[in-house]
Formats: sequence, C-alpha cells, structure tokens
Amino acid sequence: MKTIRLLFVSFGLLLFVSACNNDTKTDTWSSEQKATWTKNCKEFMKTNGVEEMNAVDFCDCMLKKTSEKYTAEEAANITEVEERKLWESCDYTW
Repeated sequence: MKTIRLLFVSFGLLLFVSACNNDTKTDTWSSEQKATWTKNCKEFMKTNGVEEMNAVDFCDCMLKKTSEKYTAEEAANITEVEERKLWESCDYTW
C-alpha cells in the first residue's frame, strides 16, 4: 500500500513539474510549419549574402526563439521590433 501511494505521489509530482515547465508555444508548430519557416529564413539570409552554414545556424536559433514565444500564426504577424529582439537574442556576428 505504501509503495502504491508513493507511486501516485511521484507520478503527480512529475505531472505537475512537466506542466509548469511548458511555457513555450513550440508544440503548436507542425513539422510542415517549421520546415517552411526555416526554408524561408535560409532563402532570405542567403539572398542577403550570408553563407549557407551561417544561415542554417542562425535560422535554427531564430526558429527556436520564435517558436518558444509565438505560435506559427502569431509569428507571421510579429512586428519588426519583436523580430529584432529575437534576432539579437541569437547574437550572431559574422
């Protein structure tokens, strides 16, 4: 009986902790939305003279930061100021 109670308490604690740590919107993005966003980002970066390797690294960072804070629908409408903050948080200098 003590083991079952301990098991339930442990499970409840795990559930509570995992719910508290879900502060991002990453799970709202489908794999297709992520792929499209990344493709568009890399094309934009390469068009502006950024090498492929740097574009990939930067776009991966930007996708991570963007998807943590916004849904894909929200990300399509963020302001330039909001985008600049995300850009700076990736802190890339080439």
